[in-house]
Amino acid sequence: MRFDSVVLADSASLAALSCFSRLRSERDAGARSLLLALDDASGAAAIEARGLGRVLRFEEVEEDATAASQPWRERFAVVIRRLRPKHVMAPLGLIAAPLAVDYFKILRSVLSVDPGRDLLFFEERPHCLVAEAVRLRLASLGVRLPPVTRLRSPRGYGAFALRLLSGIGVPPIFGGLRERSRLASTLKSSFKEAADWDPQRALGPKLQPVIEPWTDGDSADLFSLASELGLEARLGSKKAFRRRMARHAAGGGSRSPIERYWLSLPSPAEADPVSDPC
Repeated sequence: MRFDSVVLADSASLAALSCFSRLRSERDAGARSLLLALDDASGAAAIEARGLGRVLRFEEVEEDATAASQPWRERFAVVIRRLRPKHVMAPLGLIAAPLAVDYFKILRSVLSVDPGRDLLFFEERPHCLVAEAVRLRLASLGVRLPPVTRLRSPRGYGAFALRLLSGIGVPPIFGGLRERSRLASTLKSSFKEAADWDPQRALGPKLQPVIEPWTDGDSADLFSLASELGLEARLGSKKAFRRRMARHAAGGGSRSPIERYWLSLPSPAEADPVSDPC
């Protein structure tokens, strides 16, 4: 069993909706993609019918019956080494996105012992359409970015909290007022971190943005898939979605909507996950 790309996520639906444009591009190029769900593989039929990739639960690709008792680092390493994909993709870990494990930390360590492929972290959709979401996450990781990278600074905490509590201007993914109030209170310190973060001088992991183009046709097809998956309501209205996609693109210096990934680069103080020998 060989695949060009392996996408890891809690659910297959999250992977498909977040990596929609890239998966379609890979399909059109004749590449094979595998979506591995740690928790929920529902929606597999709809995803596979569109040619976005094969969908399996993570345990289905583990050959060792005792693997479930091993640490996730070992489980990921074994599966990735056996599947030998050119690209491994996993969630970046944005505000309120489901994370069964710390994909960022685990996979960066896994690929330092399993070289020869790219590691990309995708922006969960629609979580990435919260204007502050990506910068808050990168700041919390202390990420270092290339000098040419554009990433708009978030507005102040007060304006964000007001939008979150009112539910206006954010995707409908944060639950009721109680849940939104609790989330707002936990993010106050994150805004201070983001304000102090200098992405060109930070000493943390090095990432580089990778952009996939996005068209109006992609939006229509995404809504169609989301409807089949029973998740259309999470995207909000089509008009609001287009507006948020435009704002998301502008925050990264693009005039047209984008789907963005963050390529993991070797840092001076750590092993090179791409070119170091095993």
